[in-house]
Amino acid sequence: MRLRLVNLLVLAGLAATPASNAIQQPQLPVAVCVVAPRVEPVEEADALGIVPVDRPRLVVVEPLLELRIARARATTWRLVGSPGEPIRTPLDWPTAPILPGELVLLQLRPQDAPVDAFAHVHLVGAATGRMESSRRLIEGLPGSGPAWISAIDTALRAGDVPLAWSLLFAPQAPADADLAALQEEVVRRGCGG
Repeated sequence: MRLRLVNLLVLAGLAATPASNAIQQPQLPVAVCVVAPRVEPVEEADALGIVPVDRPRLVVVEPLLELRIARARATTWRLVGSPGEPIRTPLDWPTAPILPGELVLLQLRPQDAPVDAFAHVHLVGAATGRMESSRRLIEGLPGSGPAWISAIDTALRAGDVPLAWSLLFAPQAPADADLAALQEEVVRRGCGG
């Protein structure tokens, strides 16, 4: 089952042209590999992702020195690390839930980046119906790894990689060796590794 899922992950865009390699465009001064939530490079910004859950878990390959979460009508949330104690992920969503249609800006500064150099990832809350169906799906999944892997497989087969990543890295997911191995594989391959 896990080998089949890994093959689906490759088909989902993680091999030759990794979709999760959100910000490794050569003209940009800061490159960060955002694995989750699922994001794609875009012309107007470094990367954009439609998130089907209101509290996505953040998974970034590189250790960070700073993470900011900016949204309209709210104070920017900020976490600062140091070279000796960088910010490591996964990191559960640290601020108010993302609303349907809400635009949220993640600003990420990896180690060795200048103090004012950030990668920018725009997240947009999915439509109300999609967020609600994702919430119901997660709440309805039993606490067994095989059930979660089956749900991830179903999402991948439907071409819904954002939902698959949300399930794979969900804080509610059970502790399971196969899920953990799949998470490690996605992180390893997430940016062309």
